[in-house]
Parts: sequence; C-alpha cells; structure tokens
Amino acid sequence: MKPIVFGGRFGWLHEGRGDRGVILCNTLGHESVWTRNGMRHMAEELAARGIWTLRFDYIGTGDSAGADGTADQFESAVFDIETAIEWFRQETGVAHVTLCGLRVGAALVLSAARHRPVDDIVLLAPVISGRAYLRELMMVRKTWFDQMPAPLQAVQPASGPLNVLGQIYSDELKLSLETFDAAAMMHGATCKPAARVLIAHVRAAASESLRSALIAHDVSVEYRSFDEFTAFAQESVLSELPAKTFASVIEWIAPGRARSAHVSSESASWSGDLMIETPEAVERPVLIGERQLFGILCEPRTVLARNSVLLIANTSASAHVGDSRLSVRIARELARRGIASLRYDARGRGDSPAEEGDLKPGKPFTHIYAPCATEDTADAARWLAAKGFRNIVSFGICSGAYHALRAAIVEPALTGVVTVNIPTFTMPQPPSPDRPRDAALNSLAGYAISVFEPAKWKRVFRGERRIMPIVKFIASNLATRVRTRVVDALGLDRRRLASSKEVPAEPGAMLHALNEKGVRTVLVYGIFDSSMDILAAHFGKHGRRLSRYESVRVAVFDDIDHALFAAASSAKVIALCDTLLKEMSVTSKDAAVPEGTPAIS
Repeated sequence: MKPIVFGGRFGWLHEGRGDRGVILCNTLGHESVWTRNGMRHMAEELAARGIWTLRFDYIGTGDSAGADGTADQFESAVFDIETAIEWFRQETGVAHVTLCGLRVGAALVLSAARHRPVDDIVLLAPVISGRAYLRELMMVRKTWFDQMPAPLQAVQPASGPLNVLGQIYSDELKLSLETFDAAAMMHGATCKPAARVLIAHVRAAASESLRSALIAHDVSVEYRSFDEFTAFAQESVLSELPAKTFASVIEWIAPGRARSAHVSSESASWSGDLMIETPEAVERPVLIGERQLFGILCEPRTVLARNSVLLIANTSASAHVGDSRLSVRIARELARRGIASLRYDARGRGDSPAEEGDLKPGKPFTHIYAPCATEDTADAARWLAAKGFRNIVSFGICSGAYHALRAAIVEPALTGVVTVNIPTFTMPQPPSPDRPRDAALNSLAGYAISVFEPAKWKRVFRGERRIMPIVKFIASNLATRVRTRVVDALGLDRRRLASSKEVPAEPGAMLHALNEKGVRTVLVYGIFDSSMDILAAHFGKHGRRLSRYESVRVAVFDDIDHALFAAASSAKVIALCDTLLKEMSVTSKDAAVPEGTPAIS
C-alpha cells in the first residue's frame, strides 16, 4: 500500500491487478476511528485477491486538509466520493468500480451514486434514517456526559455545536443528517445508482424500505446479516474484527478470487514531494526507522520555535489522527503557532506494520501497554533528531502518556515530555483489554462528591453499581500512599536507581531519572481524573513531593476531561505545549535556524 494525496484528500492505495477496484468510504466521528483497523484489514484482503482498493479521508476528516465541523461537511463528503471515483479510474485504469460505505459512509455512497453511478455498491450497517442515527449519537453523548464528575458536567457548554466524544457536528451537518432518508432519496433518484447492491444489515426490517426503493430502479439487491457489528463498533482497543461478515462481503465483491499466500501490511515507497497543504502548515507522510513506522510530519509555514518538535504518541489503540481527530487538531494548531510536530503510529496501530497477532478475528487489541510502543516512540525521536530537531518533546494522553514518559527515560534524543492523565507508571499485570476503562473510574475527589448525590446511591441499591470495587480501590490507594512515603523518606528509589542499569521500576525512581537527565517534564492532570490518585499516592497531594526536582512540574486543571474531548480542555493543553516548546527553544544553544524563518521552501 502507498499513501496518496488528491485535491487535499489523504488516502491509501492498495495495489491490485486487473480492471476491478473498490473505494472504501469511512463513517464519521468516533466510529471512523474505532473501525479504522477493520477497514484497513478489508482493503488488504481485497488487494490480496488482486482488487485495487482505495481508502481515503474526506476533507475536514482524518489527515486530509480542512477544518472540523464545517457547515457543508455532508455535501462536501459526497463530492469527495465523486472526485475519488474519477481519480481512482484515472490512476489505476479500473473499469469496474465498487463503492463500499460503512454507517454514515453508506449514506454518503448512496448520495454520490445518484449523480455518479457505479457498478456495485456495498452498504455496511448503513444509516437508513438520519433522524434515528442522530438519536444514537445523542445517547452516546449522554453516556459520556453522565460518566463525568458533576463539576466537569457543570462547565460543559450549554449551547453551541453538538460535541460527541470530541467530534463536532455543526448545526448544518446535524440538519443534513436529520433530513436524510435513504429510501426517499432513492425513490426520487433519476438514474440507477448501481447494477448490484449488497446490504449488510444490523436489523433487516430497517433496510426493507431502501431495498424496495432500489428494486424499483431495477437494482439487484442482496442481504447479509452483520451480526458482528456491535463487537466491531467499539473503541479501538476493544474493537473485534468482523471476520465472518467481511469474508462474505469480499466474496460478493470478488467471487472465486484466490487470496495471495502472503499479504504485506508494510507501506510501499512513494515520492518525497507528497504533501498535504493547509493554511498553517505543510504536512508530509513519512516512514520512520527500520520498522517502517508511518507518521505525518507537520511543519509550520513560519518557524517560531527553532529546532523544536512535539512527538505525538497514539492514544490507546487509536491511529495517529487521534480520537475524533484530536492529534490532527493539536498538530495544526501548534503549526499555526510556529511549532512542528510528528504524529505517528506504533506497531499494530493505524497505518504502521502490525505485530503478529495484533488483530485477529474475535480478539480485540490487548496490549496497548506493551514495550514495543515505548520502543517505537524512542525510534521516532531518533528519527527526528537525525532530521535536525534538537528540542524533541514526547506527548501522550492516557496510555500514550505512559509510553511518552517511559521513552523519555531511556532515549537521549528526547529532551522533554508532556503527559496528560497518565493512568499508570508501570505496566499493568497482566495487560488486559479492560484496563483502558480504568480511566473511567472516578477520582477520590469525584467519589467524595458522589457521596452526596442520591442518584448514585440509588444505582448502588438497585444493584446497578457495585460498591466493593470502589472500596478496594480506595484501600489500595491508601496502602500505596503509606508505602511510597516510607520509600521516599529513606531515599530507596534513588538508591535503586544508582545501583541499577535497568529502567526504573518505581514511579519515584522514574521521575528522579528524568530530572537527572535534565528532561523537561510536565505531568498534566484533570483534578477529577482517577490518575490524580496515582499521582497523590506516589508523590503527595498534587505531586508536591516532586517540587524538589528542577526539571519536573505538575499542572493540575480543574476543568479538563480525561481524553481532552472538550474543546476547552484541548486548548489549555495545546497552550501549555506551546509555552514549553518555545521556552526550550529560547534556552537552546543551537541557533542554527533563526526564529521567523520559513519552514517550507
């Protein structure tokens, strides 16, 4: 597979043989991130059967140019698909085109095919009624909102665009979705959208009206049951590959095609002048190190922090674009402020080569804390150093913070690290797919507030919430506080560090090592996040025992959420990174690049 850019749209072309091709059309928002690995898997399986396959990001999504939440996002995405059809035909010479859309992507495919018919269409768990889909989004938002501690709920905007897990839906996009009716649209179509349509449905009854409308246009319609959809449409770390459904769909698209014995997930070489241009930056796809990790180097049009760069790690098992495109927004906002960044994929995530067994049928990604991601963060830092960057700051949220911090301990190229709500300093034993959900636990401060909320006690009395895990959590936290006070008072963490060449095993020794290296370290926390209790257990309230370290500081905010889904939360962390990198740039002895120098020739 190789990266491609057409008209500001970033994508991947999986090479095939012959004149048949498939264009995979993503859904929107959080579902797009959660299902990304599965869609890549389908592309690779199609290519293994000789079918040319294109997957790409609509304008304003993923790595493509454009801002989030624009007024015309639905109509723009339809135009993107129409443009992709023409580009695909010209680039590959395919004569037979299949459009395959997932969820909202299916709605976009039908909308595009009204004006630009294709040969075949595949609709995966299609959105038939936009009104029903919006109700689903509101349920997801309510679940997210209800899990927030009350003080965080209180500071969320009461008006403005709809925010669902960090994805912004403009009022115009909401209206486009609300008024979408697949069956009515097809009844009003003036041409036949395709000769054949396959509907992989979650509920057959919901698709019957669309089926009737398509048959009225003399379209051959077939059904498949998408029984695995619920397990597939989970957050990336829990998403299970729907092998049965995908195999059935692939056979429908390419009947009788033999699969090649070996399917490579590695990227092919490409032209070095490939770029995505935005008003504030020029971005280039890059391959990193011997492992050929994939990344996007985002360089500002004007440098304001010389030789400085933010290295953005994956959050959980999500791809380099970040949950609801957060990493892209961080990168481009920093570019607007004159700072470069690299967002990349560790092994098995996003578009980097997979480790053996990363994504198997029925088995979710289970090792987001595995050492390979720390090694890959270090590799990316060395790659940046070889490119001439001197102030390299690793950055991560949740499990990404874990890898960013550990890499900064062992990799000399890293001169700074910013962690956001780091859930643990040591690898959980054993790594479990349930571990990322620990972040949803309340903090001790949050539990203290919940004591006075009758609704929470009603859930306990109804058996909807077990209280013993909370009691055990509090007891374990208190025991850790006692133990770390003893270790700190006797200086055992520093003695262990001095007598060992291994990576420190204790949090105290880790922070001591970072300070000894002179790594500028900023630990960022939301005051109601459960990670605050880990901080307090090891370093005192708000990390006060870390004040003895010159290079380490703690930043506690009273209004940021765990994953920075709220716009105000991400804005505060971006401002913090901006300040840190510019401070490091000013104090850097390497003045080879004067401030204000254009970064792009």
